[in-house]
Amino acid sequence: MKPVKLAYIGAGGIAQSHLRAISDVDEIEVVAVADLIRERAEETAAQWGIPHAYQDYREMLANEDIEAVSVCTYNQAHRAPTVDALHAGKHVLVEKPMAATLEDAAAMTQAAHETGKLLMVAVWTRFSPLRQAAKAIVDAGTLGDIYYAETVAARRCGTPGGTFILKETAGLGTTADIGVYCLDEALHLMGYPRPVTVSAISNNLLSKSYKPLLGVRHWGGEFSPELLGVEDFGVAFVRFENGAVLVFKTCWCMHMDSLGDTFFLGTNAGLKLRPLTVYRHQWSMLTDTAPQSVPPTDPQVQFRQENVAFARAIRDGTPSPVPPEELLITNVIIQGLIDSAALGREIEVSVPDV
Repeated sequence: MKPVKLAYIGAGGIAQSHLRAISDVDEIEVVAVADLIRERAEETAAQWGIPHAYQDYREMLANEDIEAVSVCTYNQAHRAPTVDALHAGKHVLVEKPMAATLEDAAAMTQAAHETGKLLMVAVWTRFSPLRQAAKAIVDAGTLGDIYYAETVAARRCGTPGGTFILKETAGLGTTADIGVYCLDEALHLMGYPRPVTVSAISNNLLSKSYKPLLGVRHWGGEFSPELLGVEDFGVAFVRFENGAVLVFKTCWCMHMDSLGDTFFLGTNAGLKLRPLTVYRHQWSMLTDTAPQSVPPTDPQVQFRQENVAFARAIRDGTPSPVPPEELLITNVIIQGLIDSAALGREIEVSVPDV
């Protein structure tokens, strides 16, 4: 297969993770990189043998050799380069979350529809063996109709630093950082039902009074409670059009060892993800079935697989492996969580018509 000529917008930490993962991938040829900090773009180009480095991504998009771009900027800078790239005739792989606001996510989805170009959201956990095994179980009808689920992504003491905690760059905190992974996990297995109401709480009480602990490393850069402008805790009770309910829990910092497990209750069986187990009543007994030989998750492998899936979808003319229409629903729920928490009551939500 002729390699897809790919360019990067953003040369920070997540771009380095992608570049490392695809360094030996035949399906992709990285031909350019752009970053607001020109030196960082030039250093990345030199490190990975990329022929062109730019400071202005718009100048880079004028390069007709580029077929696709990977948007690896901070959350608040996802919309503009994605929309600009799509309208420049490029396919786009954009890092999760799709955007920091529902408005931005809707605009990005609409741009993909208007241009007919492929837009894929980089949620590497879609490619984990655990997720694929769980999806196979659900798709086989094992659970029946899922009527209730809980999904969890939490750290006891893991507030990041740098651009992750600034409102002007991140836009959102734990809900968009680690929460989007577990939210996509639940919605993916549930078939992406349409949410209708959200009742939520969010705050940053602990991180605002955070005192550094020995041995704790802040991913993303320096941490300062004074700079924290996003939530470190969020819980939402979500009702869907089909009558199902989801409890979504995420936090960076808490006085607890766990917020529970991710699990699904169905009319025929229940499913817990970690460890992967199916719970049923059969043969006049209670049975717990643990699938065997599910390989462990390897983020580096999954980064590679998502990039290869992106390239193959472009070459084969097939739909986006992680379509924006699905991740748009995560933005509906996250926006609902933030808005409901601010109002202190349940609110109605809807999926934008794009």
